[in-house]
Amino acid sequence: MKTTLKLFSLFTLLFAFVACSEDNEGTVPEFTVTAISAESATVGTEITISGTNFPDASDINLTFGGVAAPVSSATSTQIVTAVPNGASSGAVTVTANGITREVTPSFSVLANLVSATVENLEAPQTGGQGQPIGGPFTKFSFETGEVTDSETDWDIAFRGTTIAVNGGTVTGTNDEPARNGNAGATIASGLFTDVTTADGLTFEVDADGAFAIPTGSQEGWYNYNPATFTVTPIPGRVLVFRTHDGKYAKVEILSYYRDAPAEPDAFTDESRVFTFNYVYNPNDGETSLNAN
Repeated sequence: MKTTLKLFSLFTLLFAFVACSEDNEGTVPEFTVTAISAESATVGTEITISGTNFPDASDINLTFGGVAAPVSSATSTQIVTAVPNGASSGAVTVTANGITREVTPSFSVLANLVSATVENLEAPQTGGQGQPIGGPFTKFSFETGEVTDSETDWDIAFRGTTIAVNGGTVTGTNDEPARNGNAGATIASGLFTDVTTADGLTFEVDADGAFAIPTGSQEGWYNYNPATFTVTPIPGRVLVFRTHDGKYAKVEILSYYRDAPAEPDAFTDESRVFTFNYVYNPNDGETSLNAN
């Protein structure tokens, strides 16, 4: 009888051990989400989500603002994805093993930077050669990428070789537009592609007797050659602007003559006609100017 009881107890313990082992094998540890590599980015940007106990990539579902995102790769501690097309600002969620967790803080989907070339923007003036300079400025909006007649929604304005910004006060020159925005300007040195942010730059505004972009040969953006009577952009000078509503743009002036001739002729090529490259960041509070 005692032997029978001992065997029964042994089988009972063995069964309990096996059952417990099977339960442990079937338990999947819950994953956690601890960080995201960026809190804002444009569509297509690679994003890494960090945490613990992530399962295989095939068992993970991600969303950005409710839009499904691809899982490029996954380890137990990192998920690599990209901001999907159609995503909107909002929560990023990770779903696996029947559990959904929200990444904090919420994610902001940024608009892509605008990179464009403006050709043959006319900037006529009257006077000169000893006569008072006048005539209206040609106003330009980075938001629309076009010349504008708006009294308020303009960023920079051209007349002859002079560039005004919609910030500060009138300078006292004839026929200039009223300043009613927050625009400013500075000149950065280097290649256009190397100027990648407005962060840390100091912006000047137009003021009584002075433009934010200095006027005169070698002072601002151009050089005047008295031998050939030509105006040419100074290489390595990039104009960086804060727009009238506080966003940022950079400009590379390519030519002061119609159709941007490689070797302008002051007697045959029409002057006061700008061609320039620009990059504009339409996102509030974002200073990146890297369109690559």
